[in-house]
Amino acid sequence: EGDDGANELSYLILDVVQEMRLLQPSAMVQLSRKNPDRLLKRALRIVKTGYGQPSIFNTDSIVQELVRQGKTLEDAREGGASGCVESGAFGREAYFLTGYFNIPKILELTLHGGVEPRTGERTGIDTGPPEALPDFDAFFEAFSRQLRYFVDIKIRGNNIIERIHAAWMPAPFLSLLIDDCIATGRDYTDGGPRYNTSYIQGVGLGTITDALSAVKTHVYDRGTVSMAGLVRALNDDFIGHGALREALLHDTPKFGNDDDAADALMRRVFDCYHDAINGRPNTRGGVHRINLLPTTVHVYFGGRIGALPDG
Repeated sequence: EGDDGANELSYLILDVVQEMRLLQPSAMVQLSRKNPDRLLKRALRIVKTGYGQPSIFNTDSIVQELVRQGKTLEDAREGGASGCVESGAFGREAYFLTGYFNIPKILELTLHGGVEPRTGERTGIDTGPPEALPDFDAFFEAFSRQLRYFVDIKIRGNNIIERIHAAWMPAPFLSLLIDDCIATGRDYTDGGPRYNTSYIQGVGLGTITDALSAVKTHVYDRGTVSMAGLVRALNDDFIGHGALREALLHDTPKFGNDDDAADALMRRVFDCYHDAINGRPNTRGGVHRINLLPTTVHVYFGGRIGALPDG
């Protein structure tokens, strides 16, 4: 009904989390405007012990997002965030995490006209030589085209995998527990739940923001370096380009510093990624949505990218 949901069980669970120092399953506290200060203070006493639990989320924002996605208000109120940051209608939704999307890699391909610099193979679309792009808007449009191209590939792959799961990896126990599977006579993996969502997790939000900020600032706004000179420095892994690397590292608006210029670029990337994915149909009667998980697979994704304009 939208009332405060905190109760004595909430505090008992937090006691167990603190006593056992649980990492898995991870703990989450949802705070709304109606929760008492006691709930927040109890959670913060665990947070300040320093072992990373529990996560704290804004319930009102989660409900707003779930309703935006088409959930009923009642289903949204009984949902929340789980795992890391993905949101869903608990007990009524199959929301599949379909793997990670390396957003900074898209920039590297854009800087090489769609060619993989490590192998010389064309893996992206031909957006032309970057030095031919007259301004940052044209450069960002080339980046957007590359991103949309790889999102299309990702979604085609997702749809194939979903059919494999539905045919060969059913989940009968989950199907007993999630609403509407029995009523529809369909498995959890095959569109049985009330809601069926496929998430694509974008990775590297800070890196892509800083890298685009460096391109905009030093190539287009200030002319610190030409586009060809920047690409040459990247291909040389900045060897022999120390002064340029210092400028890129230390004289560029950066994400996470309350800098309006950097934050505007971050929102631009978010909108581009969101619009390329949000609402695209999956094979389970639902749609694709986005997550942004900037704190994962750094080593693997970093190993697949060369030097970037963020320095």
